[in-house]
Amino acid sequence: MCLLCGPQAPAFGEFGITERPAQDLEGLFWEGTHEEAAAGAVRSVLKTVQARSGDLGRSLWGGSIVGVSWNTGPGRFRTFVGFERGEREAASEEAWTELALPARKYATVWHSDTDGDVVERYGRMIEWIGMVGHVRPRDGPHHREEYAADVDFDGLPMLRLMLPIA
Repeated sequence: MCLLCGPQAPAFGEFGITERPAQDLEGLFWEGTHEEAAAGAVRSVLKTVQARSGDLGRSLWGGSIVGVSWNTGPGRFRTFVGFERGEREAASEEAWTELALPARKYATVWHSDTDGDVVERYGRMIEWIGMVGHVRPRDGPHHREEYAADVDFDGLPMLRLMLPIA
């Protein structure tokens, strides 16, 4: 079983539940509007992190690129894109920063290039969360995404969609 797939509890239909342990990540923050993100600003950050991960000699199977986002106001959000810090003592470059994520439970689904619109899929996941009796916590990031280290960010979206649940 690959690191991105991980164990998943049985679920109704397409969604499942998984847990992620606490993680220390290093990467980059970006903040802006949904329109700026749709125009490619976040994709640029993803590519920068992917290139840096490769520069550090990380294995394609050594872990995923992780993105977590927080709402910061009407039409705005802040996102962090990074990878597991590993054994290094501090972030590898001056502009990079560290982020400690606590252990958390998530509703999740793997989204491939044939699964349609990501936002619509998140909408269905939100409906499913309520349908099975879970709630979305108000603390912490509002979502997490995981990408294979070798994903083509210029292609159709291929990623694990994750929403925190309690």
